[in-house]
Amino acid sequence: MIKTYFLIGKDSIRDNVFLMKECSMSVVSLTTYLSLLLAPLLADMGTLETDSQVTAQQSVRPELPKRWLTSYAEASAMAASNKLPLLLHFDAPWCGACRQMDQSVLNQPEITALLGTKVIGVRLNADHNKDLIAEFGISSLPTEVVVLADGSRGSRYLGATTLNSYVARLNAISGNNSAVVARTETKIAQSSAAAQKTEPQNLRACLIVKHDGKMVGLGGFSPISLKANRKWKRGIEEFVVEHEGVCYYFGSDIEVQRFKANPSYYIPRLHGCDLVELSQENRALPGAIEYGAFYKDQVYFFASLENRIRFEQNPGWFLAAATDAYIENEDGYPFLKSLSANN
Repeated sequence: MIKTYFLIGKDSIRDNVFLMKECSMSVVSLTTYLSLLLAPLLADMGTLETDSQVTAQQSVRPELPKRWLTSYAEASAMAASNKLPLLLHFDAPWCGACRQMDQSVLNQPEITALLGTKVIGVRLNADHNKDLIAEFGISSLPTEVVVLADGSRGSRYLGATTLNSYVARLNAISGNNSAVVARTETKIAQSSAAAQKTEPQNLRACLIVKHDGKMVGLGGFSPISLKANRKWKRGIEEFVVEHEGVCYYFGSDIEVQRFKANPSYYIPRLHGCDLVELSQENRALPGAIEYGAFYKDQVYFFASLENRIRFEQNPGWFLAAATDAYIENEDGYPFLKSLSANN
């Protein structure tokens, strides 16, 4: 379950400490509280400024392959970033019906023409993917499972079929996925419109900033205070630790030692970069303090309300998709080069 938090400043603005309190309030209210209460603190950050070079640059995406993939991680990332349905085809070389489909259906031009446009297809050898067999509950071969663009499970197909039926199947999967994407976009647009009526527009996308030529995480706030105490508290230059090329500021030597003992526990996921932007748009983009969430005891930040809504709908899907994501601007975010290893 995703926990959203807002900051309350009861007699705390004076001390530059904001207590994080768990609640069931809407994401609209979350941003409103954060924007109002963080303004004095962020204005006091002095020379910490967002590096204009950190802003992601759009580029042309690679063309999607017109073939079956064999990597579940690669296929998941590709499907998520292009809002296409993922079609998992489980088979095995010893399966007679599987060989029949391989010869007369799966690799025919009518099918490969639809791969990369209607669906992202991945063929999974049942003997080599026991974990996925268990995860998707596969008990016979061939079996196909559909994962839609929002991460929800779609149809399940058992046994072999004909070429014409399979073409109709792929088109039907594509149509169902389009309906899901449309509903999701409508929900996001409605939430965004409501947010714009009540929330200030000057969001603080300062999770990754430049200070004296160094990349600073959490905008100079202490990750120990945020994670352990649910407080936003500025660190000081006397206590700085560099982790994966990002410098983090702390309030004491005790905090430094706690961080060094387990840095991955305290830092935001992807150092505060937007996970949804990465998995869907193939670009790194710093999240905004106003759009934070806790999921499975980890901190996540997003660049927009829309992206946080997407994440809240199916966090596991985006986490899996980002594992093998193609990053267009990774040179500006050196810590993302180890993304696959950390997931």
